[in-house]
Amino acid sequence: MTGNIGNLIPHQPPMRLVDEILSTKPEDSRVKSHIGEDHLFLRQDGTLAPEAFCEIIAQSYAACESKRRELAGLSTEGGGYLVSVRDFKVFSRARVEDDLITSVIQKDDFMGTRIVAGEIYRNEEKLAQATVYIFMWEGKTPPGAL
Repeated sequence: MTGNIGNLIPHQPPMRLVDEILSTKPEDSRVKSHIGEDHLFLRQDGTLAPEAFCEIIAQSYAACESKRRELAGLSTEGGGYLVSVRDFKVFSRARVEDDLITSVIQKDDFMGTRIVAGEIYRNEEKLAQATVYIFMWEGKTPPGAL
């Protein structure tokens, strides 16, 4: 299963940091991201700001989850936002023109907050890892919104 992100997540360029779904299997969800010269988190020295890794993990999970719902014939209307990051480690920097592969696995769901383990690779080299907490909802507006 491969495919473009399209309208699976609400992010639009330049905030959309993910490009292509490579796999949506719950135990093996993977997404490709390309670090272009116009990347929102690109520094002047041509490296990616480390905080971008957390957002890439969150967007990767959201895109795969939305695609899984679409394939199951369920509504993809809804949203989510990154609420917390734990165990964030950066092992190496990403650079302009790198293609990154992000692997995400949902570890738990606590009252609508998905706990997701993510790892980001350039080829075989692990660049970063984190556990992200993403609050998600179905429908047009989050619970409690006016």
